[in-house]
Amino acid sequence: MDQPKQTASRWTRRVVLGSLLAPLGYIGYRVAAHNQWIIATRGRRTFDTGIEPKPAERNGGFSMLVVGDTGKDTFRRTAVVEAMRKHAAWSRPDAAMLLGDNFYESGVDSIDDLRFDSDFESLFDAASFDMPFYVCLGNHDVGGDAEAQVQYTDRSKRWKMPARYFRTRETARDQVIDIFVLDTNTMLTDSAEADEQMKWFRNELSASDADYKFVVGHHPAMTGGQHEVADRIGRVLPPMFEEFDVDVYLSGHDHDLQLLESDAGWLQIVSGAGSKLRSTSWIEEMVFAEATPGFCWLLVDKNGLSLSYYDTEDRLFTHTVPKVTGKRASESLAASALH
Repeated sequence: MDQPKQTASRWTRRVVLGSLLAPLGYIGYRVAAHNQWIIATRGRRTFDTGIEPKPAERNGGFSMLVVGDTGKDTFRRTAVVEAMRKHAAWSRPDAAMLLGDNFYESGVDSIDDLRFDSDFESLFDAASFDMPFYVCLGNHDVGGDAEAQVQYTDRSKRWKMPARYFRTRETARDQVIDIFVLDTNTMLTDSAEADEQMKWFRNELSASDADYKFVVGHHPAMTGGQHEVADRIGRVLPPMFEEFDVDVYLSGHDHDLQLLESDAGWLQIVSGAGSKLRSTSWIEEMVFAEATPGFCWLLVDKNGLSLSYYDTEDRLFTHTVPKVTGKRASESLAASALH
């Protein structure tokens, strides 16, 4: 799924002179003379950028940097990691989350693969990255030895993938955050392995008494990006998010930045612009989207949940969700979408 589609779809068209088709609204096309993809954000609506929150340490909260699809050494990745380093130096996050496709194109060969150093340890080597990195598997990771990424947890001080799917708990003063990390690769088809994971997931969600529930999986359940939502993920996950009051689902896979809000109130973060880039579109559920390299910062504190998006230079957008006991109340400081 790494190469953009060449078929006649609503996402991409192959053309000789891209400028001739630009008025038609195509968002990703190849100009034959240069063999390059034009990256664009389609259907952007007017939005307020919101207010950047204070660092978690000042509010007694918990914060986490979120980035996905970092597994290819590109100039974009270098710029994104440098921007994250600068952010972490002042925000001092408690953790980071890697959303899969940690090693393009086909994962790692073994626990001794040198790419654990080049694409993780040496990549995130600044003092400001001295924190746990929770990691999920992407579709490119399972092309190699996926279990090696699990085993590497015992070798690294920061790499955290104790199993292909797992739960971890964080606290922010009187706030408890449960983070459920899934292996969505097994969910793409009906199988005993997929059923076993969903049984575990349901049991863990039903037992959780956390104030916030974050779910992590490489494949999104809503997206305006290049990839369509996988059928089984679209059928299985959203009803569970609604049933168990999941607050946020975090994904990569689409190489862009997105925030979408479901009718049920749970939010979809897409932060897959860590090394590659693709076009994206503002669909009906979209709160924010941009086809740009970047990352996301989550903050839970006494004021609620804040989601901030950054490119390699600046903050792009902040969305705030106040927490109300017994129900969701999604209120954006930044999302007055005008159609």
